[in-house]
Amino acid sequence: MNNRLFQAHAVKALAARTLRSYFESPAAYVTLFVFYLLTGYLYAAPLFLIKAASIRGLIEFVPLLLTFLVPALTMGLLAEELRSGTFETLATLPLEDWDIALGKYLGFAALNLVCAAGLLFYVLVLWLCASPAGLDWGGMLGTLLGLALTGLAFGAIGLFASSLGKNQVMAFVAAFLVCFGLFILGKMAGLLPGGLGTAVAYLGLDSHLENLAKGVLDSRDLVYFASLVFAFLYLTVQRLQTRRF
Repeated sequence: MNNRLFQAHAVKALAARTLRSYFESPAAYVTLFVFYLLTGYLYAAPLFLIKAASIRGLIEFVPLLLTFLVPALTMGLLAEELRSGTFETLATLPLEDWDIALGKYLGFAALNLVCAAGLLFYVLVLWLCASPAGLDWGGMLGTLLGLALTGLAFGAIGLFASSLGKNQVMAFVAAFLVCFGLFILGKMAGLLPGGLGTAVAYLGLDSHLENLAKGVLDSRDLVYFASLVFAFLYLTVQRLQTRRF
Protein backbone atom coordinates (compact mmCIF):
# COMPACT_ATOMS: atom_id res chain seq x y z
CA MET A 1 0.00 0.00 0.00
CA ASN A 2 1.49 3.39 -0.89
CA ASN A 3 0.99 6.89 0.52
CA ARG A 4 -0.54 8.39 -2.62
CA LEU A 5 -4.21 9.39 -2.53
CA PHE A 6 -4.80 7.53 -5.79
CA GLN A 7 -2.89 5.73 -8.54
CA ALA A 8 -3.36 7.34 -11.95
CA HIS A 9 -2.82 4.15 -13.95
CA ALA A 10 -5.36 2.23 -11.84
CA VAL A 11 -7.93 5.04 -12.12
CA LYS A 12 -7.43 5.18 -15.89
CA ALA A 13 -7.85 1.40 -16.25
CA LEU A 14 -11.02 1.34 -14.13
CA ALA A 15 -12.46 4.34 -15.98
CA ALA A 16 -11.85 2.64 -19.34
CA ARG A 17 -13.39 -0.59 -18.05
CA THR A 18 -16.45 1.30 -16.75
CA LEU A 19 -16.94 3.21 -20.00
CA ARG A 20 -16.52 0.02 -22.03
CA SER A 21 -19.11 -1.76 -19.88
CA TYR A 22 -21.66 0.94 -20.70
CA PHE A 23 -21.31 0.30 -24.42
CA GLU A 24 -21.25 -3.50 -24.01
CA SER A 25 -24.85 -3.35 -22.77
CA PRO A 26 -27.93 -1.56 -24.13
CA ALA A 27 -27.77 0.98 -21.27
CA ALA A 28 -25.67 3.62 -23.01
CA TYR A 29 -27.49 3.29 -26.33
CA VAL A 30 -30.96 3.49 -24.77
CA THR A 31 -29.95 6.45 -22.61
CA LEU A 32 -28.40 8.33 -25.52
CA PHE A 33 -31.45 7.65 -27.69
CA VAL A 34 -33.89 8.90 -25.03
CA PHE A 35 -31.66 11.89 -24.22
CA TYR A 36 -31.30 13.10 -27.80
CA LEU A 37 -34.93 12.33 -28.65
CA LEU A 38 -36.23 14.53 -25.82
CA THR A 39 -33.61 17.25 -26.12
CA GLY A 40 -34.23 17.33 -29.88
CA TYR A 41 -37.89 18.03 -29.25
CA LEU A 42 -37.10 20.68 -26.62
CA TYR A 43 -34.70 22.30 -29.08
CA ALA A 44 -36.88 22.10 -32.20
CA ALA A 45 -40.21 23.15 -30.66
CA PRO A 46 -39.31 26.82 -29.95
CA LEU A 47 -37.20 26.99 -33.12
CA PHE A 48 -40.14 26.18 -35.41
CA LEU A 49 -43.07 27.43 -33.31
CA ILE A 50 -41.80 30.86 -32.22
CA LYS A 51 -38.71 31.16 -34.46
CA ALA A 52 -36.41 31.44 -31.44
CA ALA A 53 -32.79 30.74 -32.46
CA SER A 54 -31.70 29.62 -29.02
CA ILE A 55 -31.09 26.51 -26.95
CA ARG A 56 -32.13 28.22 -23.71
CA GLY A 57 -35.19 25.98 -23.44
CA LEU A 58 -32.86 23.07 -22.68
CA ILE A 59 -31.80 24.62 -19.38
CA GLU A 60 -35.42 24.60 -18.18
CA PHE A 61 -36.22 20.91 -18.69
CA VAL A 62 -33.05 18.88 -19.25
CA PRO A 63 -31.98 19.02 -15.54
CA LEU A 64 -35.29 17.32 -14.70
CA LEU A 65 -34.60 14.71 -17.38
CA LEU A 66 -31.16 14.11 -15.87
CA THR A 67 -32.69 13.38 -12.46
CA PHE A 68 -34.00 10.16 -14.06
CA LEU A 69 -31.30 9.29 -16.58
CA VAL A 70 -28.17 9.77 -14.45
CA PRO A 71 -29.39 7.61 -11.52
CA ALA A 72 -30.32 4.95 -14.10
CA LEU A 73 -26.78 5.03 -15.50
CA THR A 74 -25.00 5.04 -12.14
CA MET A 75 -27.15 2.71 -10.03
CA GLY A 76 -25.09 -0.34 -10.99
CA LEU A 77 -21.60 1.15 -10.80
CA LEU A 78 -20.87 -0.33 -7.38
CA ALA A 79 -24.15 -2.09 -6.50
CA GLU A 80 -23.62 -4.62 -9.30
CA GLU A 81 -20.02 -5.24 -8.17
CA LEU A 82 -21.34 -5.86 -4.64
CA ARG A 83 -24.16 -8.13 -5.84
CA SER A 84 -22.01 -10.25 -8.12
CA GLY A 85 -19.13 -10.51 -5.66
CA THR A 86 -16.61 -8.87 -7.99
CA PHE A 87 -16.14 -6.05 -5.48
CA GLU A 88 -14.33 -8.50 -3.19
CA THR A 89 -11.94 -9.17 -6.09
CA LEU A 90 -11.37 -5.44 -6.50
CA ALA A 91 -10.80 -5.10 -2.76
CA THR A 92 -8.04 -7.73 -2.82
CA LEU A 93 -6.12 -5.86 -5.55
CA PRO A 94 -3.55 -3.20 -4.58
CA LEU A 95 -6.11 -0.44 -5.12
CA GLU A 96 -6.92 2.52 -2.90
CA ASP A 97 -10.56 3.36 -2.28
CA TRP A 98 -10.01 6.59 -4.19
CA ASP A 99 -8.80 4.51 -7.17
CA ILE A 100 -12.11 2.63 -7.25
CA ALA A 101 -14.29 5.70 -6.68
CA LEU A 102 -12.45 7.88 -9.22
CA GLY A 103 -12.19 5.09 -11.79
CA LYS A 104 -15.92 4.38 -11.65
CA TYR A 105 -16.79 8.08 -11.62
CA LEU A 106 -14.53 9.05 -14.52
CA GLY A 107 -15.97 6.20 -16.61
CA PHE A 108 -19.39 7.73 -16.13
CA ALA A 109 -17.97 11.25 -16.67
CA ALA A 110 -16.68 10.20 -20.10
CA LEU A 111 -20.18 9.05 -21.08
CA ASN A 112 -21.59 12.31 -19.71
CA LEU A 113 -19.11 14.19 -21.90
CA VAL A 114 -20.33 12.27 -24.96
CA CYS A 115 -23.94 13.27 -24.15
CA ALA A 116 -23.03 16.94 -23.66
CA ALA A 117 -20.79 17.08 -26.74
CA GLY A 118 -23.65 15.77 -28.88
CA LEU A 119 -25.64 18.89 -28.01
CA LEU A 120 -23.10 20.92 -29.99
CA PHE A 121 -25.02 19.68 -33.03
CA TYR A 122 -27.90 22.01 -32.10
CA VAL A 123 -25.50 24.96 -31.89
CA LEU A 124 -24.05 24.01 -35.28
CA VAL A 125 -27.53 23.95 -36.85
CA LEU A 126 -28.30 27.42 -35.46
CA TRP A 127 -24.96 28.69 -36.74
CA LEU A 128 -25.74 27.39 -40.23
CA CYS A 129 -29.41 28.47 -40.34
CA ALA A 130 -29.44 31.76 -38.42
CA SER A 131 -27.41 34.93 -38.61
CA PRO A 132 -24.24 34.29 -36.52
CA ALA A 133 -24.27 37.92 -35.40
CA GLY A 134 -27.67 37.44 -33.79
CA LEU A 135 -26.75 34.37 -31.79
CA ASP A 136 -26.01 34.50 -28.06
CA TRP A 137 -22.81 32.46 -28.11
CA GLY A 138 -22.08 33.04 -24.44
CA GLY A 139 -25.54 31.88 -23.44
CA MET A 140 -25.45 28.79 -25.64
CA LEU A 141 -22.02 27.66 -24.50
CA GLY A 142 -22.97 28.45 -20.90
CA THR A 143 -26.10 26.33 -21.28
CA LEU A 144 -24.06 23.37 -22.52
CA LEU A 145 -21.54 23.84 -19.70
CA GLY A 146 -24.34 24.02 -17.13
CA LEU A 147 -25.93 20.81 -18.37
CA ALA A 148 -22.57 19.02 -18.41
CA LEU A 149 -21.83 20.14 -14.84
CA THR A 150 -25.30 19.04 -13.72
CA GLY A 151 -24.65 15.60 -15.17
CA LEU A 152 -21.29 15.40 -13.37
CA ALA A 153 -22.84 16.43 -10.03
CA PHE A 154 -25.69 13.95 -10.40
CA GLY A 155 -23.17 11.27 -11.38
CA ALA A 156 -21.27 11.68 -8.10
CA ILE A 157 -24.57 11.44 -6.21
CA GLY A 158 -25.49 8.30 -8.14
CA LEU A 159 -22.11 6.69 -7.46
CA PHE A 160 -22.52 7.26 -3.73
CA ALA A 161 -26.06 5.84 -3.81
CA SER A 162 -24.70 2.80 -5.67
CA SER A 163 -22.15 2.21 -2.91
CA LEU A 164 -24.83 1.89 -0.23
CA GLY A 165 -25.86 -1.69 -1.01
CA LYS A 166 -26.43 -4.46 -3.54
CA ASN A 167 -29.89 -3.38 -4.65
CA GLN A 168 -29.75 -1.28 -7.82
CA VAL A 169 -33.38 -0.21 -7.54
CA MET A 170 -32.74 1.22 -4.08
CA ALA A 171 -29.65 2.97 -5.44
CA PHE A 172 -31.73 4.49 -8.23
CA VAL A 173 -34.42 5.70 -5.82
CA ALA A 174 -31.89 7.18 -3.39
CA ALA A 175 -30.00 9.01 -6.15
CA PHE A 176 -33.20 10.23 -7.78
CA LEU A 177 -34.50 11.67 -4.50
CA VAL A 178 -31.30 13.65 -3.88
CA CYS A 179 -31.04 14.87 -7.50
CA PHE A 180 -34.72 15.80 -7.61
CA GLY A 181 -34.32 17.54 -4.25
CA LEU A 182 -31.59 19.78 -5.70
CA PHE A 183 -33.79 20.44 -8.74
CA ILE A 184 -36.90 21.33 -6.74
CA LEU A 185 -35.01 23.48 -4.22
CA GLY A 186 -34.19 25.90 -7.01
CA LYS A 187 -37.87 26.15 -7.90
CA MET A 188 -38.91 26.76 -4.29
CA ALA A 189 -36.34 29.45 -3.50
CA GLY A 190 -38.46 32.31 -4.85
CA LEU A 191 -41.32 31.36 -2.51
CA LEU A 192 -39.24 31.67 0.65
CA PRO A 193 -38.47 34.90 2.49
CA GLY A 194 -35.16 36.73 2.89
CA GLY A 195 -32.08 34.81 3.95
CA LEU A 196 -33.85 31.46 3.86
CA GLY A 197 -34.71 32.00 0.21
CA THR A 198 -31.12 33.00 -0.54
CA ALA A 199 -29.75 29.90 1.17
CA VAL A 200 -32.20 27.58 -0.59
CA ALA A 201 -31.43 29.27 -3.91
CA TYR A 202 -27.73 28.54 -3.44
CA LEU A 203 -28.42 24.90 -2.61
CA GLY A 204 -30.75 24.46 -5.60
CA LEU A 205 -29.69 24.16 -9.23
CA ASP A 206 -31.70 26.98 -10.78
CA SER A 207 -29.69 30.04 -9.76
CA HIS A 208 -26.41 28.46 -10.89
CA LEU A 209 -27.81 27.25 -14.21
CA GLU A 210 -29.49 30.59 -14.91
CA ASN A 211 -26.18 32.41 -14.54
CA LEU A 212 -24.46 30.02 -16.94
CA ALA A 213 -27.36 30.20 -19.43
CA LYS A 214 -26.88 33.99 -19.49
CA GLY A 215 -23.24 33.49 -20.39
CA VAL A 216 -22.07 34.55 -16.91
CA LEU A 217 -19.13 32.43 -15.71
CA ASP A 218 -19.18 33.03 -11.95
CA SER A 219 -16.66 31.17 -9.79
CA ARG A 220 -19.38 30.62 -7.14
CA ASP A 221 -21.34 28.50 -9.60
CA LEU A 222 -18.27 26.44 -10.50
CA VAL A 223 -17.48 25.99 -6.78
CA TYR A 224 -21.06 24.81 -6.19
CA PHE A 225 -20.82 22.01 -8.75
CA ALA A 226 -17.24 21.10 -7.74
CA SER A 227 -18.31 20.91 -4.09
CA LEU A 228 -21.16 18.53 -4.90
CA VAL A 229 -18.84 16.26 -6.89
CA PHE A 230 -16.11 16.22 -4.22
CA ALA A 231 -18.56 15.79 -1.32
CA PHE A 232 -20.26 12.74 -2.82
CA LEU A 233 -17.00 11.19 -4.03
CA TYR A 234 -15.65 11.62 -0.48
CA LEU A 235 -18.78 9.96 0.95
CA THR A 236 -18.35 7.12 -1.55
CA VAL A 237 -14.77 6.56 -0.40
CA GLN A 238 -15.88 6.57 3.25
CA ARG A 239 -18.51 3.97 2.38
CA LEU A 240 -15.97 1.79 0.58
CA GLN A 241 -13.63 1.94 3.57
CA THR A 242 -16.33 0.47 5.82
CA ARG A 243 -16.54 -2.55 3.50
CA ARG A 244 -12.88 -3.43 3.95
CA PHE A 245 -13.45 -4.40 7.61
